[in-house]
Amino acid sequence: MGSVATAQSSGYRADSLQFKMYTRLFVNDQIELDSVVVKKVFCDYCSDKQLEILKREAYRQSILESENPKYKKPGQHRLALYVRLSKEDFRALNDQNE
Repeated sequence: MGSVATAQSSGYRADSLQFKMYTRLFVNDQIELDSVVVKKVFCDYCSDKQLEILKREAYRQSILESENPKYKKPGQHRLALYVRLSKEDFRALNDQNE
């Protein structure tokens, strides 16, 4: 029983949610970012507004990740991204005014 408690306390916080997202980077022959496509956001219980915000976050993280030297080759690059939010912050996504 003690090992279970240690694993939980050393891992992620119990009050947060993790979301997985797949994106694709397209790099042209001049080694410049051509486009970014968010393919999938895994969330079974998200509202449309929450999904849209998570997609924008996936897009933003993909742009930042495109600076990584391993993506400085022409072609298509697949990324799996993870976002962790507290439950309160996740609920607040519906309340944000745009």
